[in-house]
Amino acid sequence: MEQLTANKADAVKYYNAASEETKEVLRELFGADAFKFNFRSIKTYGDACRHLGMSEHLISGTPDCDKEALQMASAAYKLMVICKALNNGQQYDENGTTWCPIYWFYTKQELADMGEDERKRQGIKLLSAAFATTAEYSGVRCASTSYRCSYTDAFYGFPLVLNSKEKAEYVAEQFEALIFQCYGIKVKEEAEA
Repeated sequence: MEQLTANKADAVKYYNAASEETKEVLRELFGADAFKFNFRSIKTYGDACRHLGMSEHLISGTPDCDKEALQMASAAYKLMVICKALNNGQQYDENGTTWCPIYWFYTKQELADMGEDERKRQGIKLLSAAFATTAEYSGVRCASTSYRCSYTDAFYGFPLVLNSKEKAEYVAEQFEALIFQCYGIKVKEEAEA
């Protein structure tokens, strides 16, 4: 009997775009393991586009457009594509829950107690504060820490949602620079700290 072979990347691309009936046939032909999704294989915006079977689209502006706003819009678009790819067709978990990339906020005293070496070991970055009222704001637009960081809340969200806590943590780490670009967050240099 003549044997047919297929490139795995092509098979996965067509599998991801297929109806449930076609997916069942492909699993029967190649085995279910061939189509198991490892979200950690998506390390870049380009990887996400390839997973979704789309070309890498970039947002462009006119010569007189606001360059910073354009960069933020481009980063938001890329992050939305990345989240869609990581969710692999399922925005919510089995309980209808979603997660967002998470960051922890520390008081100045907690950072001082931790010390520079421990901050570097843990990969903790100091963010520029946008403004202060009863305490310090984190610099993340729409997320604030109040009362010297003993109370934290986020008033407004953004559609960067993932269907597992593990994926949200992965996005926060793997795509940190893109998230910071999206929200206009500036990281302080250690000398400024």
